Amino acid sequence: MRFFIGILLLMGIASCSNDDDRAVVNEDVSINGSWKPYKYEFKGKDIVLTDCEKKGIIFINPDFSGSYERYDVSSSGNCNLFDSFGGKWNFDKMYQTLTLTYTEAGVSKTLKKEIDSYSSTELRINDNSKNLDNTPGNDEAVLVFRKE
Repeated sequence: MRFFIGILLLMGIASCSNDDDRAVVNEDVSINGSWKPYKYEFKGKDIVLTDCEKKGIIFINPDFSGSYERYDVSSSGNCNLFDSFGGKWNFDKMYQTLTLTYTEAGVSKTLKKEIDSYSSTELRINDNSKNLDNTPGNDEAVLVFRKE
């Protein structure tokens, strides 16, 4: 009987552990930096951007000043800067949105981007601005940016 009680006590002591020994790492990923467009993800497929489209950038300084530039090929085949805005970014972690407030011709305007997800190396933004399937209508895609 003493042997049995001794084994139970030994098992009880061995099963106790100190949870403080485990380090939990919560990485606080910064969205600041220079983000270059890399590809679209649409209906389970990767669609590589043209060299022209890859010239775009989302730039966010530590004080959240920054810029947004979007390039695309025109109907004549030239690579053109279609959008270029400089101003102040706001990152809303709760609603996963990036909003750039800028001034154009004396009028305050905003550019809002919904974030699908982000990490220290990749920023994924919901995008429906491009016709990816050659069918009229907005294509719900994810535009993937890589941090430089």
